[in-house]
Parts: sequence; structure tokens; C-alpha cells
Amino acid sequence: MNDKLKTGTKMGAILLFIGIAQFYIFINIAAFVDKGYSISNNSISHLGIVSTGYIFNGSIIVLGILEILGALNFKLYSKLFLIFLVLAGIGSIGVGIFNENYGTIHLIFALLAFLFPSIATYVVLSKDRTLMSAIWALMGSIAIASLILFLLTIEVSHSFDLGLGEGGMERMILIPNIIWAMTFSGSKYYKPE
Repeated sequence: MNDKLKTGTKMGAILLFIGIAQFYIFINIAAFVDKGYSISNNSISHLGIVSTGYIFNGSIIVLGILEILGALNFKLYSKLFLIFLVLAGIGSIGVGIFNENYGTIHLIFALLAFLFPSIATYVVLSKDRTLMSAIWALMGSIAIASLILFLLTIEVSHSFDLGLGEGGMERMILIPNIIWAMTFSGSKYYKPE
């Protein structure tokens, strides 16, 4: 592997890891601070319109910026991976700027933020072809299936939420994406070839 690719991949991995880690930490802090918040019944974005809005919105905007900056460092790894991460980053920034009160525009950005990291796992699988990349693709598949069930939950009936509630179903999208992206970024930092 050439030094430029190795350096770019390591920097992209660091930025992606920091973005995701800080977001996961701060959404949990926001959920703990807002005593009326229900992980099961409230959406994740609800944290952006209550007293913890500054925590959630600031954190997800930082996530989006670091996703985009990280993606730019993965340009030699895969152009398609770069595009998917940039779209996810745009989605994250949009979620932070246009909170849940903005309705449809918020949902469009949330869809970008949820869908494109999940799809990116298939690019990783096609590039790396390892057992770990297959596990990441499985995580992406779980997130996509959960996204479909979440959309059915909010648009059709709460019977699609698997008993987890709207917030629980939304976390079934978020958590697999957090797991794969953090482990992927860690692996690319320590072994960027």
C-alpha cells in the first residue's frame, strides 16, 4: 500500500471514530439529563427539541462534519464509500440544523443519516472480503431491516416496532451502524492496508 493511501486511511479512521464516539456519548448524556425522555417511546431526534437540544444538535452536527472529513480521507480506499459517508454526514448535519419540528425535511436528512452508513457496509465487504467485513455487512443489513420496520412503525402501525417502541426501533438502526463504523475505523487505523 502506498504511503498516501495509508496516511489518508488512518486519518479518515481517526475522524470517523471520534465523530461516532462523541455522538454516542453525548446522545446518552442528553437522554440521562432529560428526565422526561423515554428511550422506548421518544425518537432519538426528540433530544434535539427539548432542554438537551444544544447537546444533541451540536453533537450530531460535529458527527456530520467529521463523517465528511473522514470520508474525504477514504477517497483512495473507495470513491463509492466516500460518497456514502459524505451523504451520511450531510444527513447528520441536516438533522442537527432541522430538528424534529421541521417535519419532512428533518425526516429526509434522518433517512440520509441512517441509510447511507448501512449501505456503506456492502462497499466495505466488496473491497475487503474478510470475515469482519461480512459481519459489518450483517450489521448494515440489520440496520436497513430496522429502518424499514421503523418507517412502517411511524407511517402504518406501531405493531411493526417489535415491542421496542419508536425510540427502541430507531436505536436498532443506530446501534448496528455505530458498532460497525467504530470497529471498521479502529481496524483501518491499526491496519490500513
